[in-house]
Amino acid sequence: MSAIDVRALSSVPVEPWRNGGGVTQTLATHGTEWRVSVAQVERDGPYSRFDSIARVSFLLRGKGVTLRHRASVIRLAPLTAVEYDGGTEWDATLVDGPVTALNIMTAAGRYRTTVNPIVVATIVPPGCAAIVIALDSACRYSEPDIGTDGSIQPGQFMIVISVDRPLRVEPAHHGAAPPLIVTIEPVPARTPDSNF
Repeated sequence: MSAIDVRALSSVPVEPWRNGGGVTQTLATHGTEWRVSVAQVERDGPYSRFDSIARVSFLLRGKGVTLRHRASVIRLAPLTAVEYDGGTEWDATLVDGPVTALNIMTAAGRYRTTVNPIVVATIVPPGCAAIVIALDSACRYSEPDIGTDGSIQPGQFMIVISVDRPLRVEPAHHGAAPPLIVTIEPVPARTPDSNF
């Protein structure tokens, strides 16, 4: 059985940014390998730099953020997962006000991150980490081969650091904004004989 932890989002401490531009709640970490958090970005300013880190941002609320570094421009749009280099000194400009962003940071080149709404039943394979965030609507989870099941209610999130057996997640009902599932999958190391 996978170690499944369901918690209330309100139970997670709020940490102010060092530059005063917002606050963060850290939902899950796995040593120095990866980190999943929810950030409230309240004003324009620099993004923190994290060398050798791949970042994925998914805007939960708000109209958008534009990241700039010299000639490079990254646009973070609502409900879209965007990957970018955490080691770059990005300067952020908010689009029409504050945003709430789901942020995933992983050791560069070592993980593949996906963020998807849970609108149909989804199976997470063994070997991945899975984080489910239910802001506005509930979902169910189960490990069908052993009969484990439960639910994640609005305002809760679930952490599975390592999925041991196939994990099924599905919406409990339709109508409100669906829950989100983040999967973090290790990328196989390249071998010297690899052609890729």
